[in-house]
Amino acid sequence: MEWKATESTWKQPEAGNWPATCIRIIDLGTQKREYQGETSYRRQSLIIWEIDGQTDDKGQPITISKAYTASLGDKANLRKDLESWRGRPFTSSELAGFDVKNLLGKACLLNLIKTQGQKGEKTVISTISALPKGMPIPPVPVNSQYIYSLDNHDQNIWDALSDGLKGWINRSRERSQPEQPMNSTPSRSTTTDDDIPF
Repeated sequence: MEWKATESTWKQPEAGNWPATCIRIIDLGTQKREYQGETSYRRQSLIIWEIDGQTDDKGQPITISKAYTASLGDKANLRKDLESWRGRPFTSSELAGFDVKNLLGKACLLNLIKTQGQKGEKTVISTISALPKGMPIPPVPVNSQYIYSLDNHDQNIWDALSDGLKGWINRSRERSQPEQPMNSTPSRSTTTDDDIPF
């Protein structure tokens, strides 16, 4: 299969509540963070969703992403968002066996808001929740679905990443390590409104 690189032009999503599907999970590696004079290093991941009902000027579905510290600790933002998405807290056994690839192809409802950043107004994800009962599951995404992992490097997926994402990953501690083939990703599964997505 041939992967096509994502174009650098990107249209800001509209604010509001939108159904979306998780299409990509990108391992950003261990990133340096400076806050109030302190330096720390944290493993980070980027989750990307395809928004149903929003398209760019070429008619292609718009995507949005959110970066997380790769942690499922009690106070971790990733855990909070996942529990809101699935509609209930994780049990200890679910946390122990959680596999991030289970997010691929799963639908949710994103609450998008406008915020003022250093480069002007931008749209960000405020909250993530399960699709309300009776809301149709979004169609199979148009964009390709995959996971990029630094531990299982896949050159085809790497080539498909935007230059901005490559630069972000290249700033990680791990990027200089030898590259290995990446495992294949699962296909979209069928879910019902009553199912917990993962």
